[in-house]
Amino acid sequence: MVFGTIIAAILIFATNLTITEPIDGETYNGDWLTVRAIVENENEMADSVHYSLNGQPVVQIPRLNTDWYTYMQNDLHHGFSESPAPTDNTILWTAPVTGTTHEFPTPVIIEGIVYYPSNDGTDSLYALDAATGELIWKYRTGYTDDAVTVKNGYLYTASDSLWCLNALTGERIWANGDADCTGSTPAVIDGSVYCGRAVYNPQFISYVYCFDTATGAEIWADTLSGSTASCMTVWNSMVLIPTSMGPLYALEANTGSIIWENTDAYEGYWDSSPTIVDSLIYISGSDGKTRAIDAITGITVWEVHIANPGPHGSITATPAYHDGRLYFGDEIDTFHCLDASNGTTVWSVPGWQHGSSGIADGIVFYGENYNYGKTFNRDDPRVVALDCDTGEEIWSYETIGNIFSSPAITDGVVYIAVMDWNLYAFGTGLKYTYLDDLFAEVGSNELIVTFFDEGVPVAADTINFTVTETGINLEPTHRLSLCANPNPFHSSALITFELSESGFTSIEVYDLSGRIVSTLESTELMAGIHSVQWNGRSQNGEPVSAGLYFCRIQSGGITETAGLCLLR
Repeated sequence: MVFGTIIAAILIFATNLTITEPIDGETYNGDWLTVRAIVENENEMADSVHYSLNGQPVVQIPRLNTDWYTYMQNDLHHGFSESPAPTDNTILWTAPVTGTTHEFPTPVIIEGIVYYPSNDGTDSLYALDAATGELIWKYRTGYTDDAVTVKNGYLYTASDSLWCLNALTGERIWANGDADCTGSTPAVIDGSVYCGRAVYNPQFISYVYCFDTATGAEIWADTLSGSTASCMTVWNSMVLIPTSMGPLYALEANTGSIIWENTDAYEGYWDSSPTIVDSLIYISGSDGKTRAIDAITGITVWEVHIANPGPHGSITATPAYHDGRLYFGDEIDTFHCLDASNGTTVWSVPGWQHGSSGIADGIVFYGENYNYGKTFNRDDPRVVALDCDTGEEIWSYETIGNIFSSPAITDGVVYIAVMDWNLYAFGTGLKYTYLDDLFAEVGSNELIVTFFDEGVPVAADTINFTVTETGINLEPTHRLSLCANPNPFHSSALITFELSESGFTSIEVYDLSGRIVSTLESTELMAGIHSVQWNGRSQNGEPVSAGLYFCRIQSGGITETAGLCLLR
């Protein structure tokens, strides 16, 4: 306890570091827990964050990446972030980058930059500072109807062409005129970018393309009936493409050949995109029905009639998914929470939604428009925050313009476009999350989490909790099967791991002081077995000295660490 007492004495405790897990004063029945801390540091990340349990040596806690890198947060369109979320309608900043008509794109946030392609105000793509809203760069692209996708330092956007830009500088890498804004948010995975173009000639048809991410060269192209008004989803080597006035298609990702078609939705899908969870597709149609469809066979598992079809009766929102529930609104008068297993209603409240929702910290956020049917007594558009469990309103903010955009939540801030010329950021500042596993002792425990700036402890938080017995409360993260071979090694080690589902994956090598030596992987990966090599060199290519290092992998909220022994 002496070590913890000394740290507590020398620090000036501040309100900008809070331990949220374990809970102070709580009793736990297992010894494997989670340590989670939220750090606010004037919109700057801490150099490092460490914990000490019961006076033991400090352990570095990795930062949890909550970037929202494409439409609905990830490639499977879950619309969920592990970020903290604002609990009131405080505005962090606004930026005059939207217009007053049909601002549909979702903001995308990655590595402290907000990307927004205005499709009414200026036909320009903006890169803004996530903390201040200040302009970093802008690029004139043309009319853009959907969110961009940012991966591996490159930004892909479909406007008058399919553009690939350097995400940091806005420099053009390549453009391809085959795809345009009718082809939805580009889906980018495994070196391929999928997009399309819809035409009426004399009926709706769509041209779907697969391009090389590095060059823009065409890999394959296919022609489908119906209009690609919604966003594509890539899952399990399949491209899932909903069409308006046409079917939901599943294409083979490498060739474009049709695997199956589902025609159950009358008049198809307008703006609602596939959400994939455990081999099920959740999607809502122009016929006012929400469906769960088997992603392997294309067969409808269940469907529920949510809204009457008509000019404002279809469901355009993509269902957001978290913890066995679906969240979305219809275009008449109701916002819904459904049980994802069977489509039954958990709760519903009045609301009118055209865009989709975002979920974080037990709160579901969405933009509400003025009510066409006047079926409930409220006309003003609003940004709305509801309790995920009950549907009770936590906060709202009335806007002058309508809201077609979907929210994005990362690092404690909610971003959403409003048709009053402004992109809004709600929150009090950037809040960074640090997360790791924690093995606690039976009995009383004292946990101290500290963050450092230039090696100096700046702030800390201390909690106490009790463990009653041994056993696993939260399963330790050995599910990624991280392994290095040979180990020890002289020139290079092959690092293997297995992902149970697709997701953003980062692999980094640290030295014993907790400094990052090399980033081996930082990209979206498909489910399955993968491998990378570390050649014993630093990020700038210089050989590092012999000794012990740590390899840390993060994917899907799971973190796992393996030791590496480098011999010279």
